[in-house]
Amino acid sequence: MFRCDKCQSSAIIYQKYSGKRLCQAHFDEDVFRKVRESLRQTGLFGRGARVALDLDGGIGGAVLAFVLKDIFRNRRDIDFVAVVIDEGKAPAKPARLIAERLEIPAVERRLPTLPTPGEDASPDRRRESLMALAQENGAGVLATGHNLDAEATDVFISYLRGELNGLLAPGDGLEEGKIPWIKPLRRIPEKEIRLFAIKHGLGRSDIVLEDDFRIEAKRLLCEFDSRHPGTKYSLLRSQEKLSRHKSGGAAGQSL
Repeated sequence: MFRCDKCQSSAIIYQKYSGKRLCQAHFDEDVFRKVRESLRQTGLFGRGARVALDLDGGIGGAVLAFVLKDIFRNRRDIDFVAVVIDEGKAPAKPARLIAERLEIPAVERRLPTLPTPGEDASPDRRRESLMALAQENGAGVLATGHNLDAEATDVFISYLRGELNGLLAPGDGLEEGKIPWIKPLRRIPEKEIRLFAIKHGLGRSDIVLEDDFRIEAKRLLCEFDSRHPGTKYSLLRSQEKLSRHKSGGAAGQSL
């Protein structure tokens, strides 16, 4: 049995990229630290805000809600609303149950299971619906549960395709009148999100629908990262550097 590198408790995870074994308490501490870093970078929480949380019935949204609710538990000037977009691909019931468990009010919008002729079938369709529902319910920020694997894969695909817009961090280039879009879990690997969810009773799996190109890109990236730990973080940092350069290097707020 391996011991935690920070105490003598039993380790529940080995982080290949950091070389550390962590127990439950120190693993949780690491998750919260990474989320705080991501929130600080946004510079959005120096004052009050209503935050719309994307709950899609998967573990990403559940962990997002659980962690943010805890981080801001003493901030009376920050409140939350869960936004649930039901496309018929994943049940909305798990999302409602998580919102109820965490005592977060939830609003829901049902979209057609299949797009009508001429309707946008891309991921932007769901994002636009999330954004609209969040704004209609007074939110000043939209938060989604994208993890490190999803973000690094996006950056990797953008490099492969030579798409500059895909290399800009969330919130860059938003249309006038749109609220900021943030991804507080973007520094946390997918398997760590899954482990955190299991340990806190937030679920065990996500329903993910991806096209063949993205599946192949993600597989190649994961294989390379397994041989060269930290590759996914390097891709994320390259995106963050580009975004800071574009925005003039604005500083974040303390939490």
